[in-house]
Amino acid sequence: MVAKRVMTFLLGLVFFSLIAKILVLYTNPSSRLYGVQYVYEYSRLNYLQFFILFIIPAISAVFLYRADFKIINNFFDRIAGLVKKAFYAVIENPEKVLIVTLVLFWIFNLMEGAFFRNLIETKSSFGGPFDPYHEGEKIGFLYSYLNNDVPLSGLFIEHGYFLEVLSPYIAYLIAPENHAVMGYRILHTLERLLSWLGSIWVIWEIVHFTTEKENNFFFKVKFILFSIVFVATNSSFLALDYQQGFMVLQLGFVLHFLRKLTCTESSQFFFTTSFIIGLSIPLGLLYSVKYGLLFSAVFVLTAFLFIFHERKKFFLLGSSLGVISSGAILYLILGWWQLLALGKMFLYWVKFYPPSFSKPFVSDASEHYLWIIQVVIGILILCGTQLSINFRSSKNFKDFIHRNIHVIFLLALSLMTSKIAMDNSDKLHFRTIAPWSLFLLFVLIGGWLDKLKEFRRLIVQSYTIHKKTWVLVLVFFLFINTHPRDAFRHIKPYWKYISTTDDELLAKQGKPKQYNYLEAVEKMRPEIQDMECFYTLTSEGIWYYYFKKPSCSRHHLTFHTIGKSAPYEVVDALREKQPEIILFSNYNGNKSFYTTNTQPEIYQFIYQNYRPYKLIGSHWFWKWFPGGITETRVSTLDITRSIETPIFDNYRGFIDLNGVLTLKNIYAIDGVYITPANQETILAVSVSDTLSSIKAGFLEVPWSIEVPMANISTEINSFQLWGYSSSLHERIKIGKKFVIDHSKIDMF
Repeated sequence: MVAKRVMTFLLGLVFFSLIAKILVLYTNPSSRLYGVQYVYEYSRLNYLQFFILFIIPAISAVFLYRADFKIINNFFDRIAGLVKKAFYAVIENPEKVLIVTLVLFWIFNLMEGAFFRNLIETKSSFGGPFDPYHEGEKIGFLYSYLNNDVPLSGLFIEHGYFLEVLSPYIAYLIAPENHAVMGYRILHTLERLLSWLGSIWVIWEIVHFTTEKENNFFFKVKFILFSIVFVATNSSFLALDYQQGFMVLQLGFVLHFLRKLTCTESSQFFFTTSFIIGLSIPLGLLYSVKYGLLFSAVFVLTAFLFIFHERKKFFLLGSSLGVISSGAILYLILGWWQLLALGKMFLYWVKFYPPSFSKPFVSDASEHYLWIIQVVIGILILCGTQLSINFRSSKNFKDFIHRNIHVIFLLALSLMTSKIAMDNSDKLHFRTIAPWSLFLLFVLIGGWLDKLKEFRRLIVQSYTIHKKTWVLVLVFFLFINTHPRDAFRHIKPYWKYISTTDDELLAKQGKPKQYNYLEAVEKMRPEIQDMECFYTLTSEGIWYYYFKKPSCSRHHLTFHTIGKSAPYEVVDALREKQPEIILFSNYNGNKSFYTTNTQPEIYQFIYQNYRPYKLIGSHWFWKWFPGGITETRVSTLDITRSIETPIFDNYRGFIDLNGVLTLKNIYAIDGVYITPANQETILAVSVSDTLSSIKAGFLEVPWSIEVPMANISTEINSFQLWGYSSSLHERIKIGKKFVIDHSKIDMF
């Protein structure tokens, strides 16, 4: 009876404390700043609020403690009975506890690793996946897609038609007005979640593939251990991203089909499954260009190997019809010209992607992550050795293919995905190739465990005798790799965050006072709204969405303008459409990606046809002006300058020049630029908010500029620094000419 009173007291205390908190919030002023000098004296109100928080729970809890309610007593009796039943159920059915724990393990890890973390949390101001660059790659296509009768003719897709075109378009259709960005973020998160759900299915199929039917316990143990290893190595060894989801599902279908080949299933099942696999091939190419091409290559190899399989007709016929049917459906939906445009894009990326985006395999940035590649290579060597042993022990080649086709398929997939790491050598792309090798390792380990019959017998015998101990150990391992706190801590902000408008999301981008994305959009939107199109030289395609304008060129981002003819396509498009205003640069566009040294044709056109217009935050907008900066008048102004020792950054391909300008009077200079001493060809331009806001008493201001090494030929011996004022529309010659040591330039 005392225990019931104590529980009633504690529950009443908690319940009425929450009610008291609500009352206090109602009595609170609408604004109570902290850490400033107050105009009003709040002590009396504070005393009242403390009294409310104390007296209501105290009186209510004591009353409940002294009261003897039959309803409350019956409630506790029922609860005690349910707890007792649950306890005995756990004791009598430990395997059910294990299954429930495994389900909770995956739910929590999916919530933390695949869903809430990326949707709610951003590690850095300009870190993916929801920064102006990564998000702009996709949602920036929206208005080019909406404003074009033949949508794909005005686009140049990098990741995939579904990821970059359909996802933003679906978000635009289903989300409320001014909420399309959040709608896209939810779809993007679901695409990432798809990768994780597909991985669970793949692990399930692998365990089924390598476990005999009668070994139910071994199936559970292997699935639990493989799941724990997969989750524990996330972020450190492997990475699942939004591009991989469809290929993981394709892998699941293939493994399911190959597993069922060993069973006595009907021919209808084999035909249907192979038809679905074939149906997915063209769809995979549309979902993700990179992974779709890789899976297609492995599929062709698998189809060749099936020639030597006894049930080849089901797979070859079904998959061929699937490919043809999928292609026909896409032809009816998209039309021949759009499919042809997609095909050209695929071929274009196959040709130009590796040389344009490749990085040193071993560098300062990647050497600490080289162990990932070494582990992957070790797994490939293990697999190759195992296949060699299996080949020697097989009766003939057909028997070898029949028993090992699933291993060969995963080995080919792991080898093909390793191309990603060689084409783009950084820690992220190192980790994106790891899941496929880890799946391959699971297949090998599962096969080895099934061959250790004596070991397996001892384990099963131990489990039979010490079932509860085994269950407790497995539950413990699952529990220490489950993060319920991290999984649930985002649920409350999720429901608040999901209703955030587009403008509110933009206002949160970076540090608002420093980068001013929303301010830049609001100030420039009236001037841009009547333009036919817009163009930015930055890496941020998000501007196209917020200005609600298509890109003037099908190459939306200068950073992705690759190939010899692509820069000239951009120049021709800008010359034809002549957008009145462009975004020349900003903090993120200059800091993270370098295009002035790789796209000189585009920049020379801008220098010759545009001039600086407005600087809002770090966003530097330029305006159409035939002749460019060099056509403005030259003003004579007494400005002296100093130049520090140049820094030759051969890794990035830039020469960093820094110094100090000394002015005699206040004069607003928007930026500085450099030309050869006896020419007016602009080599580099730089903007500085300190130069444009000079104040009395602060007439010595720093300046800096990055000069692309590619723009400096050996024939140019001396250089001249210039300043430009957009308010006065004039340029100023600053100091005398200076020399740069060509011998220190080494870009190769």
